[in-house]
Amino acid sequence: MKKLLQNVNKGNLALVIFIFIILGVFCAEVYSVTHIELKTQTAGMSTVYDKISTNALVVRNETVISDNGDGITVVGCSNGDKIKKGGSVAMVFSSEQEAVSYSKYHELSRQLEQYESLDAQTVGQSADLEIIDKDIEQKVVDYALSLDKNSIDEEKENLNSVLIRRQILIGEQVDLQSYITGLTNELTQYGAVAPKKYITTDSSGIFSTYTDGFENIVDYKNAVDMSVDDFKAVKEKIDSSTVTQSSNIGKVITDYNWYLQALVDSEKVKNLQNGSYVEVVLKGDSNTVLKAKIVAGAEPELNEKETLLVLMCNEMNEAIAELRCADIEIRLKKYEGIKVPANALHVVDEKKGVYVLIASQVKFRQVNVIYSENDYVLVEYDSSDSKGIRLYDKIITQGKDLEDGKVYT
Repeated sequence: MKKLLQNVNKGNLALVIFIFIILGVFCAEVYSVTHIELKTQTAGMSTVYDKISTNALVVRNETVISDNGDGITVVGCSNGDKIKKGGSVAMVFSSEQEAVSYSKYHELSRQLEQYESLDAQTVGQSADLEIIDKDIEQKVVDYALSLDKNSIDEEKENLNSVLIRRQILIGEQVDLQSYITGLTNELTQYGAVAPKKYITTDSSGIFSTYTDGFENIVDYKNAVDMSVDDFKAVKEKIDSSTVTQSSNIGKVITDYNWYLQALVDSEKVKNLQNGSYVEVVLKGDSNTVLKAKIVAGAEPELNEKETLLVLMCNEMNEAIAELRCADIEIRLKKYEGIKVPANALHVVDEKKGVYVLIASQVKFRQVNVIYSENDYVLVEYDSSDSKGIRLYDKIITQGKDLEDGKVYT
């Protein structure tokens, strides 16, 4: 009997513990439902755009410069250099040793000239130390940026040069003569080797060492009048091909105007006109904004579901010179306002607005939505509207039973 009572007591204890666990879980759930943590977001200005996202084909007027393989070829231009008609873009040497000796000789000569120029500067020269310091800051930035490029040696020397200039300016002793003597002695080890011939270009323009084999896949003169079917055929050919390392020296871009061709739905260009201007942004490089003129495709026929939009640009740099196909955003219209999460937007008495927290009190701010996406809206900001949303308001993005005037403690 005693053993039976012990078993019953143990069973009751287990039941009580189980009931307390259930009650605890229930209370926690009730608390989580009835006590929602208040979360806010600071109101700030944002800029968004109506835009067309697409993949574009880059068409340039460019001429490939081939390497005939008659010796060791050394390119004598940098990407982005402006080349005159008949100008030299490369040199051909009889052997690799001659090419190395030539490059080394001219590199040492350039360094020697640089140090001799610095040595000619005296402590008493007129110069602004603040300007020198700003120049140093810029050279440090240039050096950091060059780490991802092939110009690191050049930027390193530029930084070193301006640091030496500062030392000279403030009167520090800099032993430039030892550098000059060392460079002069080193120069004597290399004869003034001359290339056996120069490779020149028949056209003037911008030089680039990058070639992909598609330089002439689209006739530059017909880029504006290209049909949708022809464009699709060209894109298919490019997409199914592999860019291989070529033996070309490079290319010369002979016209500053170049084109972006993009196939888009006709519905998306209904508010555009040929001859108008838009902004183009390369995806992945939002800092580069190109101004482009719409030269074709903005006014398709009524029965055309697709249109070949052709944009003309005249900005050119090393990165653009290497583009063939690129994901782009065409900005159509600009909106500026305060960005608000979609779940923070409420309708009270048929008026759209947001709840904001001022001190510990909830206030309802009426807003005018000027742009919307799935997860956010952009609302108009009017600094003269005392009842409207204001910069740095604490927009409530999460809360329960929000009411105008309610106090949270």
